[in-house]
Amino acid sequence: MSGDTPITVEYVFGTLVSFLIALLWYWVKGISDGLKEARKDRDELLGRLHSVETSYQTKAEAKDNRNEILNLLREIKADLKEVGQKIERKADK
Repeated sequence: MSGDTPITVEYVFGTLVSFLIALLWYWVKGISDGLKEARKDRDELLGRLHSVETSYQTKAEAKDNRNEILNLLREIKADLKEVGQKIERKADK
C-alpha cells in the first residue's frame, strides 16, 4: 500500500468536522446575505417614508388652503348675487 492513507477514526472525525464547518459557514453566509437584503429594503423604505413626510400636507397648510377656498367661494357667491341683481334691474326696465 504505497501512498494510501489509512482510514482512521481521527481521519474520519477530521473530515466530518471540516464538512460541518463548511456547512456552518454556508448557513452563516445565507443569513448574512439575507440581512444585507433586509438592510437594503429597510433603507429604501426609510427613503420612501422620508419623501412622504416631506411632501405630505400639514394640518396648518390644509387649514390655510380650506380657508382660501372658502374665501374664493364667498367672492364667487357675492359676484353671482351682484350679477343676479343687475339682471333683475334690467328685467324691471
